[in-house]
Amino acid sequence: MFTGIVEELGEVTAVEILDDASRFRLRGPVVTQGAQHGDSIAVNGVCLTVVEHEGDEFTAAVMAETLDRSSLGALTVGSRVNLERPMAVGERLGGHIVQGHVDGTGTVIERKPSENWEIVKISLPADLSRYVVEKGSITVDGISLTVVDAGP
Repeated sequence: MFTGIVEELGEVTAVEILDDASRFRLRGPVVTQGAQHGDSIAVNGVCLTVVEHEGDEFTAAVMAETLDRSSLGALTVGSRVNLERPMAVGERLGGHIVQGHVDGTGTVIERKPSENWEIVKISLPADLSRYVVEKGSITVDGISLTVVDAGP
C-alpha cells in the first residue's frame, strides 16, 4: 500500500522490451535505500516488484497488461518518474490509500493554475467514471489528488 505522496523524482536508465513484458531499470537514490529483491516500489503510481537492486538503481519487470492499462508503456530511457516506497505499519497516512493496481488511464484536457493550487480537468474512460466521486481521492501518475468535481 502506498500514500500517493511522491518521495522522489526518479529516472529510467534502461528499457528492455520482451515478448509479453518489459524490464525497466530505474534510478532512485531515496527509494532504493534498504531495498531488497521482492520489495515493492510505486513507479508513477504502479506497484512494481524489485527484481534486481544495485546502488541507487533497481530493475522491475512489467507484464503486458500493466503496460496496456498504465502509462508505463510510454517510458523511454531518460523519462522522469514519480517514485514512492510502500507505507509501513504505524506510519502516518499523508495522502490516501493507494494500492498501485491501475484500472486505466485518463487524459489531461485542461489545466488552470492559481497561486496556491492547480485545477486539472481529466477525461477518463466511461467505465471508470462511476468510481470517481466529488471529494473522493484519485491517483494521477502516483500523486494523491482530491476530486473537486466529478461532473461531465
